[in-house]
Amino acid sequence: MVEQIRKLRDLNRPGGGWWRRRREWRARERLVDMMVASGPELLNEAELRHWKSHAMVELLLKFMDTAMKKDDTVETLTRIEALNAVTYEDYRQARKKLAEEKAAAS
Repeated sequence: MVEQIRKLRDLNRPGGGWWRRRREWRARERLVDMMVASGPELLNEAELRHWKSHAMVELLLKFMDTAMKKDDTVETLTRIEALNAVTYEDYRQARKKLAEEKAAAS
């Protein structure tokens, strides 16, 4: 499903003419069919994968900005292991807690 979402994003870029719009339309139909057939579990997995890839890029960009000492390397590897171990339930609980903190601060 994640691959189908990536394909749809690729086809959705500007330009390309009639043929690309037709391929985008078909890809969108396949994605909707997959979403309906799979239920919420697959959508949760896609959301988690998207978050993990975004968090990994941020982590690696932060690592690139450091002097790359041994401690920085160990910290980054530890964070990567923790990021890979996150499940959807952990992600959902953390998101809920952040929303509650934001609501309390307002």
